[in-house]
Amino acid sequence: MGKILLLCLAALTCAGIGAALQCLKCDFTVFHIPCYTTSVTCQDGQLCAVIRGRAAGRKLIMKKNCVDKGKCNTNDTLTWEGFTYSTSYECCESEFCNSAAGAGAQLSLAAGLAMLGAWLARAL
Repeated sequence: MGKILLLCLAALTCAGIGAALQCLKCDFTVFHIPCYTTSVTCQDGQLCAVIRGRAAGRKLIMKKNCVDKGKCNTNDTLTWEGFTYSTSYECCESEFCNSAAGAGAQLSLAAGLAMLGAWLARAL
């Protein structure tokens, strides 16, 4: 019975590795006010991200979404109606890793299942 469970767990882990990345999407919020999020599936070449807009040294706006890998860890400076602000892109590579205020690394489903399988194999 234990070997069957272990094989099923291994199959689930491998199936999750090739799946498209799932992230949270938050269209827009200001001054750290929580925003309504939905899940979104990233396209090839995209990662989960938290996008922050700053002006005069203050964090003003935030979005969460998938972004192209080339935008990750970059900054843009934009001007809108005479108001200059900078935008930073903080990316991460695991399922829903942009759920926290920052976009630090979190445990992916595949890694969690692999660790559970190793623990079960050792316990049997």
